[in-house]
Amino acid sequence: MKLIMITRKVDRSEHLAGFIYNWVNKISRHVNQLIVISWQEGDASGLPGNVKVIFLPTNANKLVKVIKFAAALRHYIKDVDGIFCHQMPLYTILAAPFSKLYHKKIVSWYMHRQVDFKMKVMEKLSDVVLSASAESFRLPTKKLVLTGHGIDVNIFQPAKMEVGSKSLLTVGRISPTKDYESMIKAVDILHKSGDNFNLSIIGNIGLKDQAVYLASLKGMVDAMKLKNQVSFLGPRSNTQIPSYLQKTSIFINLSGTGSVDKAVLEAMACGCLVLTSNEAFKPILPEELMVEQNNPKQLAEKIKWLTSLDYSKINDLRLVLREIVVNNHNLDNLVKKIISQF
Repeated sequence: MKLIMITRKVDRSEHLAGFIYNWVNKISRHVNQLIVISWQEGDASGLPGNVKVIFLPTNANKLVKVIKFAAALRHYIKDVDGIFCHQMPLYTILAAPFSKLYHKKIVSWYMHRQVDFKMKVMEKLSDVVLSASAESFRLPTKKLVLTGHGIDVNIFQPAKMEVGSKSLLTVGRISPTKDYESMIKAVDILHKSGDNFNLSIIGNIGLKDQAVYLASLKGMVDAMKLKNQVSFLGPRSNTQIPSYLQKTSIFINLSGTGSVDKAVLEAMACGCLVLTSNEAFKPILPEELMVEQNNPKQLAEKIKWLTSLDYSKINDLRLVLREIVVNNHNLDNLVKKIISQF
């Protein structure tokens, strides 16, 4: 089998797109040849010989990109069995005329609670739509196949647990939708009660105007005199994240996206206890690991409660959380489901 994959960026060390490199690597093991069109330039070194990555110029204007994209697709499409479009509806929209002309199946992966015009067009043009959960694709369609997420559980795996650790971690874009304020306030509540938990925040701003938000968070930490308790670590590559998770006692996610966040699943795969307010995790996690949005007092109480559990209970919970990912959100299983669509 030969496939074309279209994605935003293939880059083994990029902090947001690093996981795509793992997807490409795993998919390549199930096909004879994989042609990847990467919308941005990156580092694809180390991929198997049956993978060819075509990088579109990162800083080129959209017209130039579309022309180069069309040229690459037209060159390779005759000899492939189908097209896999990853995440951005635009890729499906641009690829669809070629897929129809050459009678090639087009399968689209999409994860976001937002239903907009581009997403609706993508659904119409796709033969199959894949998503991790029903909450991640909220447009009613008979084309939808739920697959679970794709976490490489061989990379994201537990290390020996540190007894008595009071380390907290969150990973994600620095955006108001992540509610970092409640995390900082919870640390402040704990600190004032004599519990010195340390919160590490890994991530970078997604948009330039979010620099103001990041500055406000740092100002909040200064005003509360929590510089020794709260650290802004900036972005870290996907390959670095496991080592941080393996040293963390509790991973916190207060995302308002409403879709299954892979950062939480990566933490679970590493054996972290997790606390989240993301509604998409209600069918996945034990109820006691869910917290309310914008409720730092409750978050502080849950943190204190989790770390006060007996070692055996904590270890049992860690094992349960990892098994959820291994059984339902394993990259190996996801890749097989993608391939089966062709």
